[in-house]
Amino acid sequence: MDFAKFYNEQPDYAAFRTDKVKREEYTITVDWKARKLSQLIPEGLVFNNILEIGCAFGVLLNNIADRLSIKTRTGIDISNENIKLAKNIFPNCDFFAETLEDYLKLLPANADNIRFELVILSDIVEHIPDDLTFMKRVSEISSFVLFNLPLEKCFRNRNRNYGENDSSGHLRCYDKKMAIHLVNQAGFEIVDSKNIVAISDEQFFEMYKGNRKLRIHSKPLPLRIFWTIFYALEDRIRLSGSKISEKIYGTNYFALLKSNSSKM
Repeated sequence: MDFAKFYNEQPDYAAFRTDKVKREEYTITVDWKARKLSQLIPEGLVFNNILEIGCAFGVLLNNIADRLSIKTRTGIDISNENIKLAKNIFPNCDFFAETLEDYLKLLPANADNIRFELVILSDIVEHIPDDLTFMKRVSEISSFVLFNLPLEKCFRNRNRNYGENDSSGHLRCYDKKMAIHLVNQAGFEIVDSKNIVAISDEQFFEMYKGNRKLRIHSKPLPLRIFWTIFYALEDRIRLSGSKISEKIYGTNYFALLKSNSSKM
């Protein structure tokens, strides 16, 4: 599979690059993730540099770096189209259209033992063919990792065809037990973590409601009635508790990881 070509042409990414409304929605989603990830950083823990692997347009990278007052910022992404936009939006950051291994080869020869103080892995591991080997490599070059993994073993995704034919490029899905096993096997200590359902966030939910309202109005009257009732029930489920929402919609696993080889 040509992953660079796939993410250059993937409809959602293409829409974010060209559609102002879609980019605004993307920014809202990213801000939700940035807030949750930044909250995992203990008071007093300071970083001088940050790297995001799979940075897309650099929005999450810069959002978190701004929150943590990190000046030295680097982002890598396999899509050269994403990186072109990232360089345009954030000219003061260093961006590279590379895989992790290819990027590391670009570093000076005397940088064999390079270690990034903070690495972001957000919505990336589910796209990697060999997730464990990738995570082990990240543990070798990082001190701490802000980790976001969608936990998609839920009712909503029961018939989803994961793998190279998945429209979003998700090669596999995880539950919380699998996520914890992966990070432990890769050589990380979990400093802090939390599970959060996206629609539990008010800002994200307002955007979600606006999109579903547009979908309802585009349908014939019988379907508008059906989906109005359906979404009313969905809202009641949302208010009834996160456990039910998790089983239906899945959740996100947010964690601060410390590399076992780190001396920080």
